[in-house]
Order: sequence, then structure tokens, then C-alpha cells
Amino acid sequence: MYKCTAAIMHFGNSQWKQRPREEQAEAEGTEDCEKVAHLLGIEAAELIKGLLKPRIKVKHDFFLII
Repeated sequence: MYKCTAAIMHFGNSQWKQRPREEQAEAEGTEDCEKVAHLLGIEAAELIKGLLKPRIKVKHDFFLII
């Protein structure tokens, strides 16, 4: 429970910025995301990828949500 709470608090400290001429965001720094990933027991790159490029599965195909 403490790790989950700490991960949420560190996630609140993460900074994001909007890419120029796009509606997509990118992380300004990876330090906070790395802390969150460590606390949740996942890879930091996969966490950032999952947050910035969400996909949904429809039948047998995956679609990028934009």
C-alpha cells in the first residue's frame, strides 16, 4: 500500500509538455517516471510509452488513440 501511495505522489510531480504543432505530450524529464516505474515494478520506458501512446484492441487489430 505504501509503494502504491508513493508511486501516485511521485507521478503527481512528473512534468509533461506538449509537442509543437501536435496534440501529443512528451515527458520533460524521466526521473519521476523512473521512480514511479520502480515502485510499481515495471520498466520506465514501458510506463512512458503506455501513457503517451495508448492503444486499444478491436477484434484482432490494435489502434493508436490520438
